[in-house]
Amino acid sequence: MRCLIFGSLFLCLFTTCSSSKKMTSSETSATPFWTSELMDNAQRNDFRMLIETPKAEITAICIVKQTDGTHKGTIINEFGLKVLDFVSTPKTCQLVNVVPFLDKWHIKKVLAADIQFMMEIDNPVYNIGNQSNRVFIQDTLIITYKKEKELQRLPNGEIQYKNHKRGLTYSLKKIGKS
Repeated sequence: MRCLIFGSLFLCLFTTCSSSKKMTSSETSATPFWTSELMDNAQRNDFRMLIETPKAEITAICIVKQTDGTHKGTIINEFGLKVLDFVSTPKTCQLVNVVPFLDKWHIKKVLAADIQFMMEIDNPVYNIGNQSNRVFIQDTLIITYKKEKELQRLPNGEIQYKNHKRGLTYSLKKIGKS
């Protein structure tokens, strides 16, 4: 009997002292990715954007506004040249006015899918968003989809999206209003 009580006490003490890197809870699935501080639904949102490929890095500014359930936006490089415009809904993402060096069907397909994943992740109609896993690791919200896509909201307010299949990383940092 003493061994049973001592063993139970030891087991309880051991489990309470062990630390876990992954902190998950049942409410993480209901946690929205885009907070009101990151995405204002009434006004335009400006982000510094860095797109990293295995061979290059591209810096730009991404401007997004939500209108009637669609995200409309543009990506402009730092010299003021428009790279592309997009219109994202839960069903599709269309790229228009694409700069010629990106105006290839396979590049546009990847960019459109990546933009749609980032913009529509909280939309309940977006099927991929519903199939994604949401988890908090320390103070970072991480959303993954089939080991191909990973979207992170870091504690400092930065957004990172990784397309593991294509080796692309998008970093977004909100530009503060002055």
